[in-house]
Amino acid sequence: NENGNSNDDNGNVDVPSTIKGAVFFVHGGIFAFGDRDSHSTISRGLANLGVAVVTASFRMGSEAPYKTGITMRDLKDVTKYVKGRWEGIPFGLVGSSSGGFLGLSLAQELGPNEISFVISICPVANPYIRATYLRSCIDGTIEGTTGAYHAPEKASWILTKQLSFWEDDETMLAASESFQKAARQRDVIPTLLIVGSIDKNVPFSVIEHVQQWATRTVVVGGYGHEISMELVKGGGYHCYLGDVERFLNQCVKV
Repeated sequence: NENGNSNDDNGNVDVPSTIKGAVFFVHGGIFAFGDRDSHSTISRGLANLGVAVVTASFRMGSEAPYKTGITMRDLKDVTKYVKGRWEGIPFGLVGSSSGGFLGLSLAQELGPNEISFVISICPVANPYIRATYLRSCIDGTIEGTTGAYHAPEKASWILTKQLSFWEDDETMLAASESFQKAARQRDVIPTLLIVGSIDKNVPFSVIEHVQQWATRTVVVGGYGHEISMELVKGGGYHCYLGDVERFLNQCVKV
């Protein structure tokens, strides 16, 4: 068995002493930021469950807008590498925030013959609805009294970064609607959806269509988008690693 951590110019690898499965962790960052070192506590937590974890830097944002297809090609290259390195064991995609969208999209494209499971943490599962939500924060028409929404300045900044990748509403809408097909598929890939109850970045309207067909949904009460970036310190009830372990054991037999 392999054991330990390694890295090269573009990727990091966390390898447990006993490998029961392998994943490619697709990092988040508003479709514009992030790299192989993002979300390191989550990667280590997954490795502690017996899963080899590969994280990688990939092109996105204004450098590689969605229409170019560059981002998805980069992700497919990493997927091919991980599946080739650990053949014969379950392979899954883990995605966080904007990486949650990319992971779900890639899984849908490759299908259940290639992808054994998906774990999506606070995914921007519908970029168009997220953009609509941000615009309502900016113009002051946001509904609700919980306070779980962004101030206009922060919403404007996030929207600008998101649009550096998507460029226009039509592209976001077309990509978002592709997920609707998953609900009609007979063989949906086992999917664990993890969300925070007070997420200002990804309100429930952005993920509700995925929740309709996801195998399991875990809502972490009292937490927001921070759970997509790192594990809750100290573990305990609000740490979702236990939910991940049960999902892997029961749904995927990892």
